[in-house]
Amino acid sequence: MYRKQARQITIYSFVTPFGGMLNKDNRWVRYAEAIPWDEIEKIYASKFSNRGAPAKPLRKVLGAYILKEEYNFSEARIIKEINENPYLQYFIGLNEYTDKVPVSASLIRSFSKRFTEQDKTEIERLLKEARKSLK
Repeated sequence: MYRKQARQITIYSFVTPFGGMLNKDNRWVRYAEAIPWDEIEKIYASKFSNRGAPAKPLRKVLGAYILKEEYNFSEARIIKEINENPYLQYFIGLNEYTDKVPVSASLIRSFSKRFTEQDKTEIERLLKEARKSLK
């Protein structure tokens, strides 16, 4: 089962441990703002039935997957990196900094298995457009 998230977070609503604000020019903040999360969420939500436990939010899972691919890290390593970095936590859609990110290595590993090749192509196209808009 998938439950649509109420709204996407903004940089101004993210709570940091040091009381400051995230830099809006940070590459992960800019990329997060450019990604059409709602469009990709429609593809993701269609992969779930109406029964069972709710799935993790798309931004959390896709965000962790994107970071893993970008840094070319293992699932375990990217979770450690996310645990230590408020910008990466914002990127995956958390509302505030935490030292225990609610994403598992197995969740990141299994994420792409939910999609058809056509879905993957469409998601990659949307992500490519988002990256292009940053240049």
